[in-house]
Amino acid sequence: MAPTTIRTGTDLADVRAVADAIAQHGERYLGRVFTARERSDAGDDPERLAARFAGKEAVVKLLRPGRTDALPLADIAIVLDGDGAPTVELSGAARALADAIGCGSIAISLSHERGLALATAVALTER
Repeated sequence: MAPTTIRTGTDLADVRAVADAIAQHGERYLGRVFTARERSDAGDDPERLAARFAGKEAVVKLLRPGRTDALPLADIAIVLDGDGAPTVELSGAARALADAIGCGSIAISLSHERGLALATAVALTER
């Protein structure tokens, strides 16, 4: 049996950069990065989307994909549970990578203030 390991990931996102990407690329950017549920939960608000973007990047850092592994950001969804708390839902390549390292649920914390968004992700893995 492999030992249990705590993995963490943290990321900081610039709200203005997300707003600029939306203004410049519109639906193409939004559809490539965010799921419909994330957009609905965030109301397409750049500050809330930036927090979710930071969350996705924090999860990528936690999963630690190889340099040649493709991990689409849309495979990582930061959505609200029934109580309004952020949770992580994985699909596709992100789910496969999490399964390969024995990663169960991932806890996520989001914050945004003064043009910055911060996220921290934590999970237990089997390797």
